[in-house]
Amino acid sequence: MTRRSEPSTEPPTCRDLALAFGAIGATGFGGVLPWARRMLVDQRRWLTDREFAELLPLAQLLPGPNVANIATVLGRRFRGPRGAIAAVAGLYCCPTIVIVLIGLAYARWGQTPLVQHVLSGLMPAATGLVIATSLRLLAGLERHWTTLALAGATFVGSFVLGLPLLLVLGVLGPCAILTAHRRARRHRQNEQDSQDVSAAP
Repeated sequence: MTRRSEPSTEPPTCRDLALAFGAIGATGFGGVLPWARRMLVDQRRWLTDREFAELLPLAQLLPGPNVANIATVLGRRFRGPRGAIAAVAGLYCCPTIVIVLIGLAYARWGQTPLVQHVLSGLMPAATGLVIATSLRLLAGLERHWTTLALAGATFVGSFVLGLPLLLVLGVLGPCAILTAHRRARRHRQNEQDSQDVSAAP
């Protein structure tokens, strides 16, 4: 059973944003999305599972890296433009230094057999992190057959058929928005009907 995380009531400061996303950037080897979810949902509790799952598609639609877009959106939500700058700066500070050092080392020793074996061994671990994060995101989605159908269609279109991501999102995105709007409207109508029945003499 997936543990539901409740969001923190007190908004983070610019320093909190910079430190949190700095930790994400410093520890997110092999892709920072799993670490971003763990930091924002499990540790800091700034978002719930569902809020993170809803924010990720927006970050994917915007140009640029997904986690950088998440940092920008959350920083802007909590502390305005200063928060967005602090979150993005924290995210890129440590990786920039590390990648420069790694680039220098790779230019000198990158073709040695030992380094090639190390890089090959890291690929399964990075793949496992992405799969684990995907499963956690699915757990945070609303339990409805349309949600599962759209997620399956996205997987088939992107990974099985190899269609361009913009094409898949351009077709399935409006469908998902329309179905979610209809479900929400139907849910509100059912709640209103229940209140009317309860208030009736």
